Formats: sequence, structure tokens, C-alpha cells
Amino acid sequence: MTTSEEIRQLLQECSAPSRGFRPCAFFDDSLDCIRVIVRDCSVREDRVSERLTVLVDHYPQTGQKPYVGFTIKGARHFLADNGWELAHSVRFEEVVNAVLKSFPGVAVEWFVEKVARPLMEDQQIERVDIPQRASTQVSPAYGL
Repeated sequence: MTTSEEIRQLLQECSAPSRGFRPCAFFDDSLDCIRVIVRDCSVREDRVSERLTVLVDHYPQTGQKPYVGFTIKGARHFLADNGWELAHSVRFEEVVNAVLKSFPGVAVEWFVEKVARPLMEDQQIERVDIPQRASTQVSPAYGL
């Protein structure tokens, strides 16, 4: 049986303020994709190519950029094609360069220059950690 002190402690833990959203880059094992998300908001997903999707803020505030993230689908194949193994950490700059090499075309060049690089620089996204085999692992973009 739970004592009143234990119940009080549980209530305090549940009502404590959360750390809130932080920009992140992560490998989603269950959906086989790499995701980058820099703002917690309602988004529309616009497909750039069969493997790339851009996340666009439905209601950006004045002065906010509309692009808030992206997804690289088929991540295991993409990683293998570029010589990266699971249980590895990849510099985000290398990922962006590999996107250009792996998926050539005007739309992908636009994606890299207008979405990926600005998000990487503005949000200081440095690395994507790729777990050995795990469900979704989220790595904060700060201080990686």
C-alpha cells in the first residue's frame, strides 16, 4: 500500500516543470529514417524527393523561418552506401554532403542550401548518433 508521503512525492514529480523541447537530430530505427526537428510546432511534410521530406511550420510567427526540420528516409541503406555503420556517430556536415552526393538534382541542392545547412548552422546541430539496434534514440542538438 502507498503511503500519503509517497503519493505526495509522486505528485510533486509529475507537476515539476519539464525541460521542454530542444532541437534534435536522431536515427529513428523503427521507421528507418534520420530526423531533424528544431521547433515544436504543427507541421506540414513536403516531399522533396523519394528519400527527403521537409517539415514546414504551419503557423510561423513573424520573423521565424518556415522550415523546422527534415527526414531522410531509407536511413540504413543511406548509411551503408556512405560507409557508416550502426553504433556510430556521424558529423552532420558529412550527412549533408552525402545527401548531395547520393541524391543529385536541383530539388536536393535547394533542400541542402535552403533547409539542411541553415538548420545545421542556426541550431548548432553537430552530430547524429546512430545506435546499434534500438528504438528511437534522440540526441539533443546542443553540445554534441
